[in-house]
Amino acid sequence: MIEWRRKGAAFALVRAWFLSAALIATLTPREVAAQSGPSGSPETDQSPASLRGGEIQLERCDRLPVIQVKIGSDEMRFLLDTGATSILNAKTFWSGKRKEVHIANWTGTTSTLAHEIAIEELSVGGRSLRDIKLSAIDLSPIAHACGGRIDGILGVDLLEQFGLTIDFAHNVARLGGEPAAAPASPVIVEMELAMSGCSEAFNRGDVGKLMECFDPEFVWDTPSVEFHGREQVVDFLAAHYFRSKSGAHFWMKVRDQQAVGNVIWTSYDFTIEGSGVHDSGRGMMICRKSEGQWHILSMHQSLDRPAAKCGQAE
Repeated sequence: MIEWRRKGAAFALVRAWFLSAALIATLTPREVAAQSGPSGSPETDQSPASLRGGEIQLERCDRLPVIQVKIGSDEMRFLLDTGATSILNAKTFWSGKRKEVHIANWTGTTSTLAHEIAIEELSVGGRSLRDIKLSAIDLSPIAHACGGRIDGILGVDLLEQFGLTIDFAHNVARLGGEPAAAPASPVIVEMELAMSGCSEAFNRGDVGKLMECFDPEFVWDTPSVEFHGREQVVDFLAAHYFRSKSGAHFWMKVRDQQAVGNVIWTSYDFTIEGSGVHDSGRGMMICRKSEGQWHILSMHQSLDRPAAKCGQAE
């Protein structure tokens, strides 16, 4: 049995990540199929030679899912976590400016001190992202617990940018293309019904109702704007989108959804149209049910083109 004795925000994050990944790893094959897509026969050949184009064989650190990542010319081992944002292990990446960061995981959003690392190129399965910045904290407790090297965590923010979907039932990751269609799980249907009024509240410019959709520690970030706390976000939305009498309208097309317990992440395309406003792009949203209520924990969005600048809330 693993005992967690150390204290502090960073260690609490590590513990939450380990428990989240362990939850996924301990699902039965039927449960994994329900959470992650269509299942196959238990005898399915998963050797590298049997992989189809765009598929990447996953590895394991004990029972935790791991994927090979290349940073520059160096091969790295990253833990896969669809309920967290991406982060580096400070034991591997020890340089960089130290600053306070807000990191999302399946239990919520936590503040901690971390090193900010600039990465020129990060590649998975031959697909690359360039000029990105990631935070680094000590992830050695996870590595010690599973008995292998862990250089970082590949979370939903980078999974969405890579267009990477995870099939835990077949122990592979897939690049590109639309995810395989599967019936929505009951918990996803429940969440969609509970949150259906949120888009309507945005379209009406209903600030009070919109506030109820967000968790108190809600995090929203784009390449140019980052807010922490639902008050800041709602103030920004009111100033940016709700100023005109005609308001703005939000459309969202879901690309993929994954559920683990009462936590759901959604990858989507979006468009916002209004007077003098046209924003479109892709996003990732994490929702969680707590004390019988669904709230949006975080939204991470990238725009097809830079958004028009406007006053930013302090």
